[in-house]
Amino acid sequence: MTQAAAIGADAVPETKHERTVYAASGGRKTFFSFVFLILLPFFASLPAMMYMRLKHGLFFDAIGLGIMATAFTILMFLVFVELLFSLRTRIELGETSVKMTLPTGRGPTPMLFYKSYEIPYDQVHTVETRREIYGGSLVPMLLKGARIITKDEKSIPIGYVSEANVDPCFPYTEIAKKIADRARLPLIDRGNVRRSFRRKFFGIKGSRVNEVDLVDEAQIADLNKSHHNVVMGLVGALVVLIVIGIVDDFASETPIGQTASAALPTASKLAPTATAPAKTQKK
Repeated sequence: MTQAAAIGADAVPETKHERTVYAASGGRKTFFSFVFLILLPFFASLPAMMYMRLKHGLFFDAIGLGIMATAFTILMFLVFVELLFSLRTRIELGETSVKMTLPTGRGPTPMLFYKSYEIPYDQVHTVETRREIYGGSLVPMLLKGARIITKDEKSIPIGYVSEANVDPCFPYTEIAKKIADRARLPLIDRGNVRRSFRRKFFGIKGSRVNEVDLVDEAQIADLNKSHHNVVMGLVGALVVLIVIGIVDDFASETPIGQTASAALPTASKLAPTATAPAKTQKK
């Protein structure tokens, strides 16, 4: 009787999990491709625009264009990074293993290099999540991260997401929970830890941040409150500067929208006409 019961228990089929794929939607890929291609011609023309201004001696305009070009370069880099992330990142939860193509760069912003993994569920040792806190009280950044620890002691980060801007295509906490369920393991929450931004992104060790210390919810609430006050102060200062600029434009004699370099040639043409002595007619 006991042997029959054991055979019956062994005959119980294992729970089969459906194949689940996490990837960026077609609309997201199309949007970033469209934005990148639209901005690319103007970005490529910036060196020629800079050269023409320097060639004609418009140094003040060249400085302004250089500042704009720097900001535009940063914008183009971020758009390209998001486009590459949308096209390449993919997580597939199969029946026996998880296949992932993830950025090798660490942190919230994916970098330019990617790596593919295939991890059988029976080789997963632990699946962990934790909240990482970067920055001080002025500009704190809270990231929710998940990672897999294999039985051969390899740490494979699944991804990081900002709690203020959750990515619906890649809910890393949900993905980590499903991987843990399929590996028949509990999902381990490591709590809140403070991390060094310089060490995370640049590999520079710092003595100000102890990455072992845990942070409780009260401290996180204080950080968020301080960050809110700083952001509101910056927004208020920006509004004041905009108002001052508008009032100054209306108060000045130069027409609104006309630059100084454009006004100077006009003034030089008008000056001789205004100051030239009247010709006397000979009788």
